Amino acid sequence: MSSKPTAQNSVVVGVDGLDQRYGAVRYAAHEARRLGAPLDVVHVIPGYLPTGSMMMMTLPDDSFRSYGAEILLRAREAAVNTAPELRVRTHLRTGGLVQQLLEVASHARLVVLGSRGPSSLSRLWTGGTLTSIASQAACPVIVVPPAFDQPAAHHRIVVGFKSPAYAAQLFDAAFPLAQELAAELVVLHAWRLQGVYDDLIASRVELERWQRQDTEVIEKELAGYREAFPDVRVRVYVRHEDAAGALVRASCGADRLLIERPAHGGLVHHLGRTARAVLREADCPVEVLPAARRRTEPSALHAKERSGELVP
Repeated sequence: MSSKPTAQNSVVVGVDGLDQRYGAVRYAAHEARRLGAPLDVVHVIPGYLPTGSMMMMTLPDDSFRSYGAEILLRAREAAVNTAPELRVRTHLRTGGLVQQLLEVASHARLVVLGSRGPSSLSRLWTGGTLTSIASQAACPVIVVPPAFDQPAAHHRIVVGFKSPAYAAQLFDAAFPLAQELAAELVVLHAWRLQGVYDDLIASRVELERWQRQDTEVIEKELAGYREAFPDVRVRVYVRHEDAAGALVRASCGADRLLIERPAHGGLVHHLGRTARAVLREADCPVEVLPAARRRTEPSALHAKERSGELVP
């Protein structure tokens, strides 16, 4: 069992011991086998114990480490049972959960995490651990919903399209995946302006014309990919509705939903309201791609992006 090494070009999965089915581990094992990469399983022991109103720093005792080792042992068994030929390494770390997972995954190819579902307790956990890692990891992060056991066979990949400025990285990831899985690709763009302004716009502008114009913009971005991946069936949907709700509905019956996190400068990292809701509510695994360099060409979608609620 390793303790400090980072994962090099591997798939990293975090386990907390609460998921007795180890669904995220099994999903990560499938992904590691698909990518031809080793699997690194990480469990983090708290580096402190709460004492009254104070947080007293302390090293975990042997019982903590033994319990953590048992969690990793069961997780490793789940991974090996899923993919017997897979190289699986385990990492028992101590300290802050987010910091330790990010450290192990600093050179990883992919991070996989399990969600705990939409209960009030898990909302707090999702808002802390999942979104912190998804907003800071240098590689893509896949969040697996709690009821998910095995990779689905729906043959449908959904992409949350925000604007042409963010299109290339999403399509670069989505088209090869759709081709490999023999899946159709659904490109979804949903928008709604804030507050009363949406009602004003909706009453004065022909929504069909807006949808047609937005579809043309998306199709322009898709042209090269359609040519490069002729076997991938592509459907484009433009919706005047809440982006989070549209994406969550689209996740039903999908193999994976791809979104890109916002680009931020300096040390500021966070996910938007829509991305947080999707991670919490989606029915399929959600892949959050690191923010790519944003293009600066103006478009009709950029104008709405500045004042509206767009995907992601």
